[in-house]
Amino acid sequence: MKKIILLTLAVLALLPAAAQGNIENAKKAAEKARLATVDPKSASKPASWINFGKKMLDAYNAPLKEFASVQYKVQLSDLGLKPKRTEIVQIEGKSVEKLSFENANLYFDAKSGQLLFTEVRNAAYPDALEQAFGAYKKAFELDPKKGKEVADAYKNISGKFQNEAAFYYYTQKLDKASYMFEQAALVSAEPPYAQLDTLALFNASVAARLSGDNAKAKEILNKCLEYGYDSEGKVYAALYYVTEATLDKAANAADSLAIRKESKGYLEQGIAKYPLNQEIVINLINQKIQLQEDPQEIFDLFTKAKQQDPKNASLYAVEADVRAKLGMKEEAIAGYKKSVEVDPKYAYGYYCIGKFYYDEAMGFYDQAQREDDNNKYEALVNQYMDALVQCVEPFESFFNISEEKNNKDVAAQYLKIVCYNLYSAYSRQDNEALGNQYKEKNQKYNAYLKGE
Repeated sequence: MKKIILLTLAVLALLPAAAQGNIENAKKAAEKARLATVDPKSASKPASWINFGKKMLDAYNAPLKEFASVQYKVQLSDLGLKPKRTEIVQIEGKSVEKLSFENANLYFDAKSGQLLFTEVRNAAYPDALEQAFGAYKKAFELDPKKGKEVADAYKNISGKFQNEAAFYYYTQKLDKASYMFEQAALVSAEPPYAQLDTLALFNASVAARLSGDNAKAKEILNKCLEYGYDSEGKVYAALYYVTEATLDKAANAADSLAIRKESKGYLEQGIAKYPLNQEIVINLINQKIQLQEDPQEIFDLFTKAKQQDPKNASLYAVEADVRAKLGMKEEAIAGYKKSVEVDPKYAYGYYCIGKFYYDEAMGFYDQAQREDDNNKYEALVNQYMDALVQCVEPFESFFNISEEKNNKDVAAQYLKIVCYNLYSAYSRQDNEALGNQYKEKNQKYNAYLKGE
């Protein structure tokens, strides 16, 4: 028994050295393979480049080789892997357990213990993926018949760039995230694989924009359009934002005007393809107002669309959303009501009506809390109660018509709160009949949310 224990301890003691050996051996193999790509006798052979690409991928994987089978934290002890340091960090508002080893950091969900990310600390080469990509690209140039093998390698390399990008994005290293997302996209677009990861390319622009590099974001977004990708209008909207972000650097009024016209141009390109994209419509209307142009033509697009498809309830709701965000409350509520008039089963319309009156009620409530004059206070309380009453029926329709549980849950949550407030208010007014009516509704939706 003692011999077994001693043997186990000996094996554990060798693990860190073995881990370092993985990296050194991988580097030696990669450098040996590199020699074949510079030797005149072998540099013209595609096999030399493919081998170099493979060895570079091995070198990339080497620091993480000892963790290859780890999916949960509990597996580390089974493998005899002991971290040098353990700490709790916050990633995207979520508690994550970070375990630091010689060559890598591992991030686990603090509750489930599931592995979320791996981070290399001791990379064999900082640009191993780029070198691997270059090697396979050269192999394909030398022999297009290697297309299948090269395409498979590109898919693998693109995926690794994508994983790196996700880690950097969630840990707020946004400049690195942008670079990695862009590399993932460019590798995926390269023949013979030639399957552009459009989402990765767009994500590269998002990360660049969030990092404050609007010029880089703009460059990538234009690249999206060159590849024929516009994400149903999101690319045009993003180009508007990154262009507008340069306004503070305008030297004079003429430069500011030029920037506004350029950003408006992106929105006009977008609305030509997606006339009902709410984000584009709202920004274009605001931009036209800034440039002292008539925004009516934008609303004319809705009028034309409704004439062509008068029973399309979503057209009325989308226009109402736009008007609501522009502060045109009366027109907005009229649009929402029209949407359920043309289609009584249009759930979103009922939700919007209920939410409109709920928000209005909360506005009256806030005003009442700040009012010292008793008469004005009472008037605001009555307006608050009237608005609450008006949101009950549409929220109940939303609850009854919706088939998705999430929608029903949202409706029930609003109704539970609204009906409790109405029950309390009417009880204070000694209106027992109405108080009981809303008490029953409150109990009904409260029971639903509890699963009773």
